[in-house]
Amino acid sequence: MTAPPGLGPALVAWRAGAGLSRLAAARRLGVAHTTLRSWEVDGVCPQPVHLPAVGRALGLDPARLRALAGPDRVRTERTSGGQAASPLCRARLAAGLTTTQVARRVGVAPSTVSRWENGVRTPAPEVRDRLAAALRLRPGEVAALLAGNPPRRSDGARLPGLGALRRRCGLTQRAFRTALGIGATTAHQWEHGRVRVPQDRLAAVAGALGLAVPELVASAARPPRQEPSPAPTPAGLRRAAGLTQRELALHLGVSTRTVGHWEAGSRPVPRAAVRPLCRLLRRPLPTVLAATGVRWPALPHPSAWRPDELPHLLTALREAAGWSAAALGRRLAVPGRVVRRWETGAGHPSPAACQRLELVHGLPRGALTRLLPRSAHRPVRELTGPGGMIPAAVVSSGG
Repeated sequence: MTAPPGLGPALVAWRAGAGLSRLAAARRLGVAHTTLRSWEVDGVCPQPVHLPAVGRALGLDPARLRALAGPDRVRTERTSGGQAASPLCRARLAAGLTTTQVARRVGVAPSTVSRWENGVRTPAPEVRDRLAAALRLRPGEVAALLAGNPPRRSDGARLPGLGALRRRCGLTQRAFRTALGIGATTAHQWEHGRVRVPQDRLAAVAGALGLAVPELVASAARPPRQEPSPAPTPAGLRRAAGLTQRELALHLGVSTRTVGHWEAGSRPVPRAAVRPLCRLLRRPLPTVLAATGVRWPALPHPSAWRPDELPHLLTALREAAGWSAAALGRRLAVPGRVVRRWETGAGHPSPAACQRLELVHGLPRGALTRLLPRSAHRPVRELTGPGGMIPAAVVSSGG
């Protein structure tokens, strides 16, 4: 923003003739002393809001002062305060404010105010009240100042059914883009309703489709009816997760042939593999159950459990957790064959084992312990051996 050599020497001569220091002269002009130095030494062009004060100090009319200051290389004609200044710029200068001061009072960036004055952007409705207060105008007067600005993007219409309407009109997207002069991304965003179609482009869109604007908005404002998605399949879920049969088999600890049988439907998917499949395929349990056809055991509330259902309940709880008998046994510190004895009814767990089962399965306290027969609730002194220790055989066998 370098000005011709005339303005700087003229300011220095005025200050010397008046016997003013730079600080005193800056106070008389209503600017900082660093700003005055930039005018005198660096050749910076004053802002339009400061030109009247400089003209009065130098005794020059606005036309001669502007010729002496030279053209403004940063501000455009619409923001420099000249004859071609925009109405918003004239209102700002009439209020004695700079672009930065208006931006601070409105709560936006100075570049945003410059875009408003250049007519490139239009203030949002929630900002116009603050802009009117900063310029000491009424909201209606601010709306009149912005009448020539283009409409905002949010003033347009959201048309999620535009793609379906275009296809019904027999127009390809390439032909649609060519007729409107837009890019593929813009057309995609418009047709999926992710971006509003600007108000000034609705007529062009309607003309490309051979429709009137009200007909276009009424037809494309509704999203197209979604076709029901096909039922999920194990192979489809695996491909969606980006896994091969070999990778899935490796994570599940089975053979690739077994995974192929599951996907072909020639072998049923075991219940113990359902929850690991949910984790590997990153899908919820109902989706995996629908794809594999596995029927999940429906357990009643623990308060309704009966003692004769204990083997069935233990089996259902283990399968619902996706564990094998050996895996559950490792969590309970008992062999897997002991877990199988409990589930077949050949044996029953001890009260201590029932407490561990309740903890492992996240059951309320006593949900399984109360189902044990009275013979299983032996006093602790009967289980203790020499020295008061519980024999390891009793703990491992679960009673």
